[in-house]
Amino acid sequence: MSRPSVLVECARIASGLSAGAGAGALASIARRRGSLPMSATAKLLVTASGARFGTVGGGCLEAEVIERAMDVLERRVPAMSHHSLNNELAGDYGLTCGGTAEIFIEPVYPDETLARAYHEAVALIARGERGVMVTALDWSDGPRKIVTSASLVSDADLHARAASLDPFATEPLFSEGHLVEPIVGRPQLVVFGAGHVGARIAEVASIAGWHVTVVDDRADFADPTRMPFADRVVTCEFHDVMASARFDADTYVVIATRGHQHDAVIASQVVPKPLRYVGMLGSRRKAALTAKQLREWHLTEASIAQIHAPVGVSIGADTPEEIAVSVVAEMIAVRRSSSSRRGGLDPVLAANVAGANEMAAPGTITERR
Repeated sequence: MSRPSVLVECARIASGLSAGAGAGALASIARRRGSLPMSATAKLLVTASGARFGTVGGGCLEAEVIERAMDVLERRVPAMSHHSLNNELAGDYGLTCGGTAEIFIEPVYPDETLARAYHEAVALIARGERGVMVTALDWSDGPRKIVTSASLVSDADLHARAASLDPFATEPLFSEGHLVEPIVGRPQLVVFGAGHVGARIAEVASIAGWHVTVVDDRADFADPTRMPFADRVVTCEFHDVMASARFDADTYVVIATRGHQHDAVIASQVVPKPLRYVGMLGSRRKAALTAKQLREWHLTEASIAQIHAPVGVSIGADTPEEIAVSVVAEMIAVRRSSSSRRGGLDPVLAANVAGANEMAAPGTITERR
């Protein structure tokens, strides 16, 4: 299984601290420009005892953030920490990049408002649901933090800011003194087919941060000992797969069974759902034949058009491992289609992968089981 994301880890620890287990400070990337040594969603939680969880880049930059975090913890009010790395400073830091980062640092200590927000964040992630956390920079009247849910809407201003975030956003937004962060656990991936390629897709996706379920109709293939990287391994008949996993707007599906007939049967069940991504392994000819079969089964053109087939980014992939990399790369492109990270997607690639691909679009992935 893949390790918990830094969001999950920090939320769980902050929940414990704010419920009375201690104190610390949480640093979150609020804005970043240029090439910097941290993710746009990086976090670092430092406890009063000096324990660290996560990272905002390492090196001297992180040392400065930790020093500032201790000051924030002592004062018990949030602060912004600004860092600029031009080429000369980047060299001094031992880095090969440059840019600017604004880091939001907030204290974490026993407090009912903080405990309620962090507890709700952990609960949302555990349920596999989406939410939004909003934290105000001004705590002059006490902590101002909410996580959107039916029970946490008393602060109308913070709730309105939460509602303004794009529902598929993956990066935080800092605006007008408020940090607005999407609360999402690992994205869900269901791989149908536990053969050589399906298993490798599941493994690479797990490394990339997906919560992976592998489904096969053969018990000897759907064996958890074969795929220790999978979060769930399910044996079920392909004619009835809807109970095998959760299928919703945040779910990614890859169909990679051993036979065309199985792929079509699975596709007929999943594509009517409003999924985030559906990919199907196979040649252009197979994609066209599957589309024909689905039309004969009276599926709509809109449903059929959801399928990325042939699946994967065109990189000339040949081995199961290379195919897995190309498939997960396409999934990442879909996931980050609205992201400005690393300069954003190439416009042509974004146009090809952010929306649904034509079933018979050109591709390099051929039939490999």
